[in-house]
Amino acid sequence: MMRALISALGAILTVSTASADTTKSSFFTNDFFGDGQDRWRSASYTLFFGFEGEKTGGVAHDFRARAEIISPWGAKSQPTDDDRPYVGLLGFGVFANDSYGEWQYNAGAEVLFTGEQTHIADFQQGFHDLTGIAGYLPNDMPHEHVGDSVTGMVSAEIARGYVLSDSFYFRPFVGVQAGYETFGRVGVDLLIDGYANAQRYVRDPISGFLQPSSPERASKMNDMSFLLGADYTYVTHSDFFPDWSDVEMTKSRFRARAGVQVRIRKVSTFFGLTYLSKEFESQVESQTIGVLSLEFPF
Repeated sequence: MMRALISALGAILTVSTASADTTKSSFFTNDFFGDGQDRWRSASYTLFFGFEGEKTGGVAHDFRARAEIISPWGAKSQPTDDDRPYVGLLGFGVFANDSYGEWQYNAGAEVLFTGEQTHIADFQQGFHDLTGIAGYLPNDMPHEHVGDSVTGMVSAEIARGYVLSDSFYFRPFVGVQAGYETFGRVGVDLLIDGYANAQRYVRDPISGFLQPSSPERASKMNDMSFLLGADYTYVTHSDFFPDWSDVEMTKSRFRARAGVQVRIRKVSTFFGLTYLSKEFESQVESQTIGVLSLEFPF
């Protein structure tokens, strides 16, 4: 089933790429880049393909594919019985990403796969076994795993951009999501220099960072950019904290982020840090994750 779905998505992307202008954006997050650990929001990779033009029906949209590892810590300071379950997930979604007057909107849906069927745990275990790098070993450690499931979500985000100058762009937003995680969110982003005033943006679901998703993206990557942001989320449901787990989810969550994008020779490089408040009541401390994106010309 997984192979068939991935093949179908590949065919859709191939057709869309051939019929419309394409913009690619990506985010790689890792707790090691932030705290130097391997825990909780441990690692993720998110890839966006943006399309627009007459053959998209006149509405710009993005395809999103992502993989994520959410792991316990496995450290003595975080007891096993009080740690969150292990989650390996793969998600595939499509989102309308356009504007209506002065408002920018992003609305769509995602299909999510969790559990052993994703082979995320096998990948993480094999990586650490092969490299000898210390980290969480999902097949060896005693924490419970969220099992196989096929679920999904629908989401919408609305933002209004305010041009403070040619270099400063202030963008408050509100968002809602219902499905495997159900929440409401309110926040703000400040973009300085290169990434300011883009036609459209995509947002990394883990770190909250923005990247342009429109044809002028290539030119904007030539300039240095600074990104700042913060948001508050109130979560009412999460499949990542199932009923069989004794761990109690934290409903109120806060993120704060800062990053810089610069072109180094032919490579556009982005690096940032995102502070994540506690996501469950017995979590011994908050965490900071690092975010990396590299764009190479072909």
